[in-house]
Amino acid sequence: MIADGSEVRPAGTATVSRAAGDPRIGPGRVAATFDEDFAGRLAAAGVRVIRVIYVDLFGRQRAKQVSAERWMSLEAGIAFSKMASAEDLFGEGVPAAQFTGLAAHPDLHARLDLGTARIPPWEPDALWVLSALSEHGDRSALCPRNQLAEASDALMANTGFRAVAAGEPEFYLFRDDGDGPRPYSSDGVSYTIDRYADPDGTVGRMHRMLIDLGIGVTVVNREFSPGQFEINLGHGDVLDAADDAFLLKSSVKELAARAGLRATFMAKPQSDLAGSGFHVHVSLWDDDRNVFADGRDKLSVVGLRAVAGLQTHAPALMALGAPTVNSYRRVHGEALSPRRSNWGHDDRNTFVRVPPELGDSTRLELRLGDASASPHLVMAAMLHAIRDGIDRELEPTAEGASLPSSLDEAIDALAKDEVFVEGFGSEFIEVYSALKAREVHAGRVQVASWEWDLYAQHA
Repeated sequence: MIADGSEVRPAGTATVSRAAGDPRIGPGRVAATFDEDFAGRLAAAGVRVIRVIYVDLFGRQRAKQVSAERWMSLEAGIAFSKMASAEDLFGEGVPAAQFTGLAAHPDLHARLDLGTARIPPWEPDALWVLSALSEHGDRSALCPRNQLAEASDALMANTGFRAVAAGEPEFYLFRDDGDGPRPYSSDGVSYTIDRYADPDGTVGRMHRMLIDLGIGVTVVNREFSPGQFEINLGHGDVLDAADDAFLLKSSVKELAARAGLRATFMAKPQSDLAGSGFHVHVSLWDDDRNVFADGRDKLSVVGLRAVAGLQTHAPALMALGAPTVNSYRRVHGEALSPRRSNWGHDDRNTFVRVPPELGDSTRLELRLGDASASPHLVMAAMLHAIRDGIDRELEPTAEGASLPSSLDEAIDALAKDEVFVEGFGSEFIEVYSALKAREVHAGRVQVASWEWDLYAQHA
């Protein structure tokens, strides 16, 4: 619920296990290159497999695992069916007849981003590498990493500024002993990490492994409900920040499974538990100058216009920051979640909060998002909104306006938001909206357990 207090710096701050050029290969970040020397060092280090990862539209990990002996062949990329990028949470693709670009089930090619290569400390014989999807040599609109890169490029082209960001995802750990899921711990209080909150030491071990993974993790603590935790990330260039948040979520799920637990980042896992948020801190930089700072411990004019842009596009932002039917079980004012697009200084009830650390650490904290959101898509939407606020010299309002109360309202707002339609492209908007429409329909026709409990004997 709070920022880690670390200084906002203009350059990426992800932890690196070893200096650039160091020939050793071990857990953490790896200076990968497509040459025979690196391939030989992989073999010498005992690396047997390469996991080529891309991010899907729901912020999940999709991957192919390749023998490390084939390292050099990966320079040309690796193919994935495009339909996998247009597949809903029920495992069904959108109708190919409705989307002509999918009719032939063509391939997208994953191009490896060597700057993301790392060896997980819990899987020392594997090299993980993130990728971006291309279609006929161009960035695919169905790739969230591409969407964030495009939004960052547009911000730089229009304003000359680049974005620095940090994410704060919350999550739950559950046990399942045959009687259904129950929180991993039942004791402890918020802002602790002792053996009451973390009885088996699982979260403590996760924290250590994530530090060694090299994704810039900083603070870990128990949150408001039993079994709920937050792991904060350091500030870095926006694509690095989104990659780090994505890798944190993927890694926490894997590490929980190894411990016999289930990790979930869903917004509201149980009715009697607090919701899980994903708060994003962002600042804009002109070289080494934070343009949100005005030199007098206030928010600059550029910062105010950025706030106004976020407020103006708040309804469409909700489609990406609160992207599930379950998300709207959380955003009704509980657990400091906003119901209006208001803003304020050091006020956790607001949609946009200005944290108290000003000067070079001046930043905006967007508090609408929940932990089920795709970090790349949320940050891309934020940059589009901020760019529009600066371009049109918009003025913020203290109270803002009411936010959508359901996913279908938010998706409708997304489809009507001209800045987002132009920024994300029509293919993304149409496919994403179609996938989410299926979730909305399923949510409407399913009978929830509380309906049976309430009405079965009384109707």
